[in-house]
Amino acid sequence: MKTIFCYIILSSTMLAQTEDPLEYFPYKTGNMWEYFWYDLEYPDTLQNFNISDSVDAEGNIYVTQSARFINPIKPPGLLGDSAVYKIDKSYNVFCLTRPPQEQFLYKLNAQQGDQWVSWIYQDSNEIYGYEMVRVAEVWEDELFGIKTTFKSYVYYYAPDSTDTLGLTRIGSILAKGFGLWWKGGGDAIGDIYLRGCVINDTLYGDTTDVITSLRISSEDIRIGFELNQNYPNPFNPSTTISFKLPSSNNVSLIVYDEMGKEIRRLIGNEWTSGGNHKIFWDGKSDSNQIVASGVYYYSLVSDGTRITRSMILLK
Repeated sequence: MKTIFCYIILSSTMLAQTEDPLEYFPYKTGNMWEYFWYDLEYPDTLQNFNISDSVDAEGNIYVTQSARFINPIKPPGLLGDSAVYKIDKSYNVFCLTRPPQEQFLYKLNAQQGDQWVSWIYQDSNEIYGYEMVRVAEVWEDELFGIKTTFKSYVYYYAPDSTDTLGLTRIGSILAKGFGLWWKGGGDAIGDIYLRGCVINDTLYGDTTDVITSLRISSEDIRIGFELNQNYPNPFNPSTTISFKLPSSNNVSLIVYDEMGKEIRRLIGNEWTSGGNHKIFWDGKSDSNQIVASGVYYYSLVSDGTRITRSMILLK
């Protein structure tokens, strides 16, 4: 019995040592997340992208992210349209783009009940308060059919850095292997909920149900006018876009980048017969240049009706 007991203890220790806290903040370039934005009146889709990552001589990781609403494309809520994060060797995450000082956002290896100072409120060197972070809860559950661990972080103001009773202003939840799962509550205007993501070239959940208009109804789309999700998606280097027309008409099928700039005109207001069609895109621009990794949009326009979907090119 003693031998078995020692083996169990050793195995548990080895499992604990293999857990990688960086899984709570996937930092590699090309990772992307799609969230449902909800604030009662104006639901929307919010997307966030890792556009670069690097490591300095001391082993600190730097990640640059870009987020935006897509309906229409405009600056985001709750996430920065351009944000830089540093992850130090102790798995502490700092936001470097929150003036006037770094914001200590997360301890990726923190346990339930841990707390720390996120930033200091001060004026003319006089400290008058602290923004605190506390890990409120850690639990296990499934996400996209995968068992994982969630960590809930709450942020609150306190006049004393040892205060554990401050009123929560805002919160965020990280999911191991997926990153930010939820953010909002308290003083936040709206909440975001993870709907799908691409982590290390693997697609989880749904990143295709893009809202293209808040006021569109089923009556606005002519029966039989369909634009399907491209396949494969994500893709590299090429993909196929299929659509259906209820009758013959002039059609345009155009690819745009994430800023709304036209990249490739696959069909340019050409007379097209009714029925099902498939168009191949080779991942090149109108000038025959290979485009970079990222999110692209393709719009089908016919007889005053437009449908737009998103697709992801990963290299």
